[in-house]
Amino acid sequence: MATFREYKDSVSILQVAESLGYKPAKGFTKSRPVLQDAAGDKILIKNPTTPSTQLYWNVGNGEHGSVIDFVKNNLNRFPNSGRNEIDGLNIVLSGFAGVAYDNTKYLERTVQPQKIFNEHDYKVYNPTVADLSYLTDERKLDGKTVADFLPFIRIIQGLNDGYKNIAFPFTIPDRDNIVRGYELRNSGGFKSFTAGGDKVNAAWIADFSVNKADVDKVYFFESAIDAMSFYELHKGKLDVQNSVFVSAGGYPCAEQFLHVFKAYPYNVKIFGCHDNDMSGHIFDITLACVKAGQSCQKNKREDAVEFVTNGKKFTLPSEKISLKNFLKNAQFQNQVNVLKPKNGKDWNEVLKNKEVISNKKPVFKMKQT
Repeated sequence: MATFREYKDSVSILQVAESLGYKPAKGFTKSRPVLQDAAGDKILIKNPTTPSTQLYWNVGNGEHGSVIDFVKNNLNRFPNSGRNEIDGLNIVLSGFAGVAYDNTKYLERTVQPQKIFNEHDYKVYNPTVADLSYLTDERKLDGKTVADFLPFIRIIQGLNDGYKNIAFPFTIPDRDNIVRGYELRNSGGFKSFTAGGDKVNAAWIADFSVNKADVDKVYFFESAIDAMSFYELHKGKLDVQNSVFVSAGGYPCAEQFLHVFKAYPYNVKIFGCHDNDMSGHIFDITLACVKAGQSCQKNKREDAVEFVTNGKKFTLPSEKISLKNFLKNAQFQNQVNVLKPKNGKDWNEVLKNKEVISNKKPVFKMKQT
């Protein structure tokens, strides 16, 4: 009987997946094919032509690993599962070992050239408040709030498809004012990002200052609508003329934070205003690490996250993840204030829920941690 190492060298995950009914999904590429079964389960394959280094990742549930892991996680789908798990793995894998497998359909696919964003592919309009009824009617933003943010909002229409959408321009603030893409929103909950746009370095920047050197507060959000909602909820407490509101478009990353830090004075106050969920806490942690000049590796486990930063390695349970708990273990000086929405997962949800909250209670607390 072969060893598991020998099975990994000779049995392709693609071969095993196809036996379970997985087929190439639309748009898969040579370097990262995606397969889908009849139930809609999708897996992504790394190194599709080399079994010894081949890995898979389940798009839906996050399961990942080698062919051994794939068989183990799907053992109940094979007709003969054996007396125990080890026996079952050997039975299944031995059935594929030594069997010729034709992978030419994966070799024939070529990687599509990456689309490059070009603003000239769109008609760009400066909107009025009346043009932005989605923001006032569906997202419940006050017309005065929308008016205040008009300089930072566009409407774009694709020259090829003719669709019009509300668009929040993304730029790289420490370089130039060139638009690198648009965060898109529209009625019915539509949200997207223009094809080929830069979501790694660029961000939406609503800068109300006359001079960047005068900015003393920068607020970071996951979306432009959340930033506008926060502004409306806190307007009486904000020093707007010296403030900047930043949206990363859903998935903030270190490069976006770094470009913003470089664009404004070093001693500005930084506020992480991300969603009140685990992802939001992770974004706060990333923000704090970038500001402190610390690298941070994050490895998600089933119910916890392992962190490696500042020469330390530690794990936090999912329900305990926050910047405060992270810093207890990381032990470096924090320069980030965290503001979390109350009575909602994000700031727009708080705004929409405001009318059902008793007037005797505050809508939010600007608690800093």
